[in-house]
Amino acid sequence: MPKAPTLRLQDLPARWARFCLGIQSFAAQELGCDFTSQSCLVGVSGGADSTALLLITTLLCRMNGGSIHVVHLNHGLRTDAQDDQSFVLELCISLGIECHSESADVSGLAAQNGMGLEEAGRAARYELFERERRRVGAAVVLVAHQLNDLAEDQLMRLTRGSGWPALGGMVGFDEHRRLLRPLLLTPRTELEAFLSQTGCTWRIDESNWDRTATRNRVRHDLLPLFQAENPAYLDAAARLWRQARVDEAHWDTLVQKASKHLVYEADCIFLPAELLESSTCALRQRLYVSALERLGPGQALSESVFLLDGLWRIAASGKRVQFPGDKEARVSKSGIRFRVIDRKKECG
Repeated sequence: MPKAPTLRLQDLPARWARFCLGIQSFAAQELGCDFTSQSCLVGVSGGADSTALLLITTLLCRMNGGSIHVVHLNHGLRTDAQDDQSFVLELCISLGIECHSESADVSGLAAQNGMGLEEAGRAARYELFERERRRVGAAVVLVAHQLNDLAEDQLMRLTRGSGWPALGGMVGFDEHRRLLRPLLLTPRTELEAFLSQTGCTWRIDESNWDRTATRNRVRHDLLPLFQAENPAYLDAAARLWRQARVDEAHWDTLVQKASKHLVYEADCIFLPAELLESSTCALRQRLYVSALERLGPGQALSESVFLLDGLWRIAASGKRVQFPGDKEARVSKSGIRFRVIDRKKECG
């Protein structure tokens, strides 16, 4: 059974007590969610990051009156996955925390839905997290993404051609899903040092070295090249994330204000010419994306957004641009009309 670590913040050396309090401060002040006094559901795989998250959450919640539940998903992809599951269950017993664990056929889900293993595993985890959050009545779900993960995410977005401010990386607090990442600006090395200080071990997932997965290639091949060029690259990734959040809040405010002028018709959304003519190019493009998102799933590709704005600027009345999710935008003298294409009607 894993060794039960120090359970009181005041029993930690001063450096590590400040470390834990710094994570609380980041969540409360920058992410707007002081989880330490709330009911928390913590996703724990048994790896270093999630194990450290569980211990830090335990220390802070027990000091501030919060409560903790743990959830673990066995993906069934490795022969030692059962050992990970046993490790998490035993650690929770040593901490006196309730743990809910399930197994999933992630490989089968991937084949059934035509997606990669990583994507299928992520979908299975978050489906379980939300279901368990509702069952236990947790206010927030904590996951263990940390600064190295953020830097990898930024590089993956860069290679996919993401625009700004999406290039800043994953959000720290997803209010819609009640998903919190309190370790997002904490380096992996600090988390491992913290665990060593407490005397707590963790599990090592050998599949993290499988370079057939994009994230693993970014982690082991691409990110080290950036760090070799700039040893403080992780600090730069944190600054990029902060700048993106500032800009995102700015644009969200402008889009929300401008969106009051959108016209909702029976089966479409109309952006009037007066609104488009009074908006900058940057705001117009964000309004296009906002309208498309309101019509349902399907990520708007930047090339199509640029094309649409170009057609508007040259007054190409009657021209159409199609977007993922069976959506299209049609330019007219009076504005741009966005709608979902009814394929049955289109086919006669």
